[in-house]
Amino acid sequence: MSRIRIVPILAITCVTLSLLFGGWELYRNFGLVRPLEDQLMAAGTVQKVESVVNGQERAIKVTMKQVPDLQAAYEGVEQIVHDSLGAYVTIDLADNREDALEKTYRDLQPTLYAGIAKGEFPAMIANMGAQAKQAGVESKISMNDEHIFVELKKDGKYLYEVVPYQTTQAFTLNSLKEVSSQ
Repeated sequence: MSRIRIVPILAITCVTLSLLFGGWELYRNFGLVRPLEDQLMAAGTVQKVESVVNGQERAIKVTMKQVPDLQAAYEGVEQIVHDSLGAYVTIDLADNREDALEKTYRDLQPTLYAGIAKGEFPAMIANMGAQAKQAGVESKISMNDEHIFVELKKDGKYLYEVVPYQTTQAFTLNSLKEVSSQ
């Protein structure tokens, strides 16, 4: 019978595991994350990128420069991120905000969420713009089929918020009866 030597087996296992994990870190940093960061910085709308890729959890924190159109800039960043890492990536925006802009945004939130709940988007956008103007803040509110983009600017500072919304209709008792009777 051959004798199994524990020390060489443990040494080989440790070397193999360190090569595997080291290779993954090299791939993640130089083959996946660094090229993504370079692409985002080359877009011209991004000031800084921080990325976290831990297994299935993927998040990108993007510090945006002041841009003329947040919706176009965000959609460009989103396209680059999704092409590189896939669709299940969380994109967090950072901006150059101040307390007055945050207060204005908090004051706008009831109008924003009421507009989303009622589906009255043109009225919501107009009301938010009027409220921001009354507060002395320049605003631009736009939307696409997935997000509402809120830009607030004052005295060289800017606040960017991207609010997801859904337009799906909830089932009612009558709609369930109609489906079951068919």
